[in-house]
Amino acid sequence: MTELQRQEILNKAKVFFRDTIAVNHVKNTVKLESLKEFNINPFLEKYLANFAFGSGTPENIAKALIFPRVIGTSISTSFGTNMQNFCSEVLSGYASLTSGIDIEFKDEIDGRRKFCQIKSGPDTINKDDVVTIINHFDTIRNLARQNRQTDINPTIDCIVGVL
Repeated sequence: MTELQRQEILNKAKVFFRDTIAVNHVKNTVKLESLKEFNINPFLEKYLANFAFGSGTPENIAKALIFPRVIGTSISTSFGTNMQNFCSEVLSGYASLTSGIDIEFKDEIDGRRKFCQIKSGPDTINKDDVVTIINHFDTIRNLARQNRQTDINPTIDCIVGVL
């Protein structure tokens, strides 16, 4: 990959994050102005307000409700889906039609097709996920054998992309 290609990807990434990630984050945050958007535990919210901000005032309770959604779960939940779109829109990947696989792409180094399951975040794969991922990858390999794709390319490259 040339420096020009890298710069092009970085520029596209900046636009994608500004126009997709940030716009969706703002849109989801604005929805929080209605109390109906929250599933409130009256005991827990007052505790969280006291723990985080030192008192259970209405303002601190509101902060305890809103802050996690603004800087935590709201953006984290949508990030994975947006990263799939990022791989299709900014990188050379495309959404996979294969069950359990997020994207497919042609590797720029070896020229082979890759089947990729995307995980976004530092703690995205636990023990149960490993079995599920292996099963998805085995399904692809079995389908390739059944459809005689292994005659053309004996190696089916399955990868986990961690962002």
